[in-house]
Amino acid sequence: MASTTSKATASETTKAKSSTAKPKKSQAKSFKQLLEDLQNSPSEKIRYNAARVLGEMGDSAAVEPLIEVLKFDKNGSVRLYAARALGELGDIQATVPLIESLREDRNVDVRVRAARALGRLGGEEVVIPLVEALSDTNNQVCVTAADALIEIGPIAVKPLVESLAHDKVNVRCDATRALGEVGNHTAVKPLISMLTDEWVNVRIYAVQSLGKIGEKDATMDLIKVLLNAEENDLVRAGAAASLGMLKDQRALLPLRELIMEAD
Repeated sequence: MASTTSKATASETTKAKSSTAKPKKSQAKSFKQLLEDLQNSPSEKIRYNAARVLGEMGDSAAVEPLIEVLKFDKNGSVRLYAARALGELGDIQATVPLIESLREDRNVDVRVRAARALGRLGGEEVVIPLVEALSDTNNQVCVTAADALIEIGPIAVKPLVESLAHDKVNVRCDATRALGEVGNHTAVKPLISMLTDEWVNVRIYAVQSLGKIGEKDATMDLIKVLLNAEENDLVRAGAAASLGMLKDQRALLPLRELIMEAD
């Protein structure tokens, strides 16, 4: 089953910080030196530390140099921190370069960070690339792309629904999970259809997501899952929990009967 949380990439040791403030005058020399380090230092460590700090400083003047580094630096750690910094800076001119990195960079950690940065930038143009990343060969990229789509919200619902028909089970899992987190009622019927998916993991996410969305239209389908003695126990338990979240009176009797049978 795909993990439900995105872990920090192995190359990162600090949490991302978001700042839009301009650097103070006392920082001007430091900013200039950081740009010099980013672009010209032979040391990979100095370059990626410069990228990290430039993202935290929040000066948009760093965007273009960071894009150049993201595109052309040969070191994966430097590109990773450049992607992270661009996400923190939040400038939409970084959107296309980040999409290219998500699609083409051979370094898994760079793709993970590019996906995360695109989630922060948002916008309709990032949705399809992130949906495509759900089928990345690396699971962490897939999960991070799903989390980015959750962050983007309702505009991601339609392509996520379309992903429910994907032939890869991990794509269906991540799409099913993401739809529950976005919480849009238009996903209810498509999620109900996933209750019969051949893979247990998908069905577990489907029952959980229906509970999170909270639409009582799913009640009878969840009751059917609950009462199916041939269904996987984890799926049935998830259906019971979701029925509790829906607070639909129609679920009371089936739940009571099941409790009595268990006793």
